[in-house]
Amino acid sequence: MFSRAIKLPEKPRILVARTDRIGDMVLSLPVFASLRKAHPRAHITALARDYTRELLENRNDVDEIISFSSPGAHVPTDMIWSLAASLRAAKFDVAILLYLKSSVAMTVALARVPVRIGPATKAAQALLTHRVAQRRSKSLINEADHNLALLAPLGIEPLREAIIPVESSTPGHFVKNADRPLVGLHPGHGGSARAWPQAMWENLARALTQAGFDVAVTGAAGEKDLVELVANAAGEGAQKYTGDGGLKRLARILSDLDVLVANSTGPLHMASAVGVPVVGIYCPIFVCLPERWGPIGPGGGAVRPDTPPCDYCVGRDCSHFDCMESITVDQVMGEVRSRLRPTVAAEVG
Repeated sequence: MFSRAIKLPEKPRILVARTDRIGDMVLSLPVFASLRKAHPRAHITALARDYTRELLENRNDVDEIISFSSPGAHVPTDMIWSLAASLRAAKFDVAILLYLKSSVAMTVALARVPVRIGPATKAAQALLTHRVAQRRSKSLINEADHNLALLAPLGIEPLREAIIPVESSTPGHFVKNADRPLVGLHPGHGGSARAWPQAMWENLARALTQAGFDVAVTGAAGEKDLVELVANAAGEGAQKYTGDGGLKRLARILSDLDVLVANSTGPLHMASAVGVPVVGIYCPIFVCLPERWGPIGPGGGAVRPDTPPCDYCVGRDCSHFDCMESITVDQVMGEVRSRLRPTVAAEVG
């Protein structure tokens, strides 16, 4: 480990890079909170994709956001030099690379940031000045804790909280019935893990309505057909939200729910970060387990197949195929009931 912490100036200029997806960024928020607590006078800049920029706006632990457009976590080749020049002009004292992508590491190195901290994984670690030994794909340590471990060279105590402030000026979307809890369903997924089958989501929607819950179904703009199918299964009163209203709007909409049920995807983490109890549905692939990718907010629950963890899905060649169908509606309903706040739970008995 690090015998002596890196000494930063009284008003350090700190760059934190996280350039992948929504859930990854939410699980990176504790790093910003920890840095602000340790260095209240620091200038903290986030380097992110345009895709996740809104998650970092209007926070008291992020002073500036530098974002770029990219279809993936990499910095496009034609942007590296110009972005590096912008970062060099900012004269950062330290950069913390939470997700080590070679193009990001090269950009920060070309920016001549004197202290560059990141995980000791992949060949790109050669571009770092300080490396923290991690094997994320081989461990069951939560992603948030892996991120916080990268603060060790700075001697900073980790603050394990992921909070997204909800802007009251942002309009809501769902109508709440004072006599019925509102349960959100997010049946879509980003493709990074096996998902619960569509038919099971439809069965859950029916069961929730029959049990006295109101149902709201959310999804991305490209998931309208899926959202419609699940909402139709819930019945005439089901509410829906799909669209490109942005992440601030989504955070506001999720905050109105009493519980959210979702596959392992970004909105699950967002709901947890706005204080909504969640039930995550996970597959048994080792790198996708809830121990590794579960939300860290209070009131989080997870359901996964009762099968041994596997390295990857081999489909019908597996003796446990299809394990995701073994997750029952009754299991998920039980988790929903247990996550309801006592006053809300009393409304449905």
